[in-house]
Amino acid sequence: MTVVYSPEVATVSFFGFIKLLVRWHGSIYKLLWQDFLLFAGIYTLLAIFYHQFLTGIHESRFKEMIEYCNKYQEKIPLSFILGFYVTAVMSRWWEQFNSLPWPSRLALMLTSHIRGQDERSRLIRRTIVRYMCLGYVMTMASISVPVRKRFPTLNHIVEAGFMLPNEQETIDLLFTPYNKYYIPFVWAATLLGQARKEGRINNDYAFQVLLDEINAFRGKAQKLFNSDWVTIPLVYTQVATLAVYTFFFASMVGRQYSKDSEAGDLIFPFFTMLQFFFYMGWLKVAEELLNPFGEDDDDFDINMLIDKNLKTSYLIVDEMHEEVPELIKDQYWDKVEVQIPYTEAALEHYKGALIGSADNIDVPENERQFVAEPSLLSLIKEEEGDSSSQLGSKHGMKVKAVTSHRDAKLHPAETDPELSSLDSKGNVKMTLRDKIFGRKDSQSKAAKVKDTQSTVSVSRKGSKGQEVGRSGSLKHVDRRESKSSSKGFKGQDVLQKRSSEPATSASAMLQASASQPEEKGIEQAEAAPKLSEAMVNNILKKLNDIRFTTRRKGDRTGGSGTEAFRSNGQQHLKETK
Repeated sequence: MTVVYSPEVATVSFFGFIKLLVRWHGSIYKLLWQDFLLFAGIYTLLAIFYHQFLTGIHESRFKEMIEYCNKYQEKIPLSFILGFYVTAVMSRWWEQFNSLPWPSRLALMLTSHIRGQDERSRLIRRTIVRYMCLGYVMTMASISVPVRKRFPTLNHIVEAGFMLPNEQETIDLLFTPYNKYYIPFVWAATLLGQARKEGRINNDYAFQVLLDEINAFRGKAQKLFNSDWVTIPLVYTQVATLAVYTFFFASMVGRQYSKDSEAGDLIFPFFTMLQFFFYMGWLKVAEELLNPFGEDDDDFDINMLIDKNLKTSYLIVDEMHEEVPELIKDQYWDKVEVQIPYTEAALEHYKGALIGSADNIDVPENERQFVAEPSLLSLIKEEEGDSSSQLGSKHGMKVKAVTSHRDAKLHPAETDPELSSLDSKGNVKMTLRDKIFGRKDSQSKAAKVKDTQSTVSVSRKGSKGQEVGRSGSLKHVDRRESKSSSKGFKGQDVLQKRSSEPATSASAMLQASASQPEEKGIEQAEAAPKLSEAMVNNILKKLNDIRFTTRRKGDRTGGSGTEAFRSNGQQHLKETK
């Protein structure tokens, strides 16, 4: 039924497709020759009548009709209507082909999960695949004309071997006005359940897989039945057909040859005939594919599929069941490099090993070094420029911001770009360079900045006479120590003695920095962050030492070191201020 021409177009040649144009079976000529002869005959009769019998006013009237039809026939959107219609028909035709059920998948699962060469196991496997083919035959007999002609009644199906007489009696006793194609699928599922109950199917998973396959087969049969029930709407088929026939009815008049008018075609309407051939052929293709279960040349050969399905299924579940050739070492068993031979006819198609298209590209030695991505470098420069501009805008101008050495020394976190890179929550800001190159000193930098700002905050509050222990570095005191009893600290004198030395050195450094004249200029001002950083590090070191000593003494004596730390810390920061 289906016209197969794939071998003729497997290789492109000069006369390859020309040979297809002269084929008759399944060709457009076979579809169109009757319509084409009718159109050409009517056109010829009108031409003879116009040129030989019409004169005077009748000839003038016919000329006006020619001009009118030739002018307005192009108003019909024939290409749009036919294009959409044929596209819908083709999509539906291909979907129907993909919906054809194939029992070979179920047969493979049956021979894998229902094992055994005993009569009961063989009977179950063969009966299940026969039921599937029986449901397929009953479905196709309802929608396919060739299958209906082959199996007009159930008796013919019984005689063909798809159904047994007792099964026919069961179907005849089931009274229903609807199609009974689904009954064999119910029998197959019931028989599968019996095999599971008898232990011929080892586990529930295998039973579920087999049952799902039966349902999938039944679903495809239902889909084919539904496609026969609901087709492309009749109104759209009528619109496409009327558009084509109306267009060419007007062409038979509008394309007539006229001596006194520009309207009309030549004496022989060559392009009109080509137009009829293409548009009418387009419509005939849609009509042929609208129902692929008929007797057209390109309809599906369902009778051939019925024979193939039953024979293949029996072969899989019975003849080939547990029949595997003896395991023998292959000819490449001890070889690492396998050389598969070619015939002389196929040697021209040998292409060698498959490699990538870029494998043969050689990169010069001097261009193999890794570099940073240019876009990332530009972002780094932009971020550094933005940070410096933000710092300048925050303090006015850069020169003006570092003019005062006293501010630079007393407030290093505001003038040092490295120390001022904190967000609103006090966390250090990671620069793009740190994110890209993975700076290891980011955490230490964050700790340094946080401790520095805390120390400066303590010094400011201490200078105003506020309580020092509630701010800055005092927040780092262990809360567990603050809840302990406020007993006297025996080592308070020792702590004051140890804390007096760093206070003196820090105070001297701050006084020396503040006593310098403010008119030193930009060069000395730019050196201020370095001096303040050293000073801050020294202060942090001494304060941490005080805190460590206080905590150790408090743990040793059983008292609280908070009061001693507050008093000594406050005294030390006052001297630093």
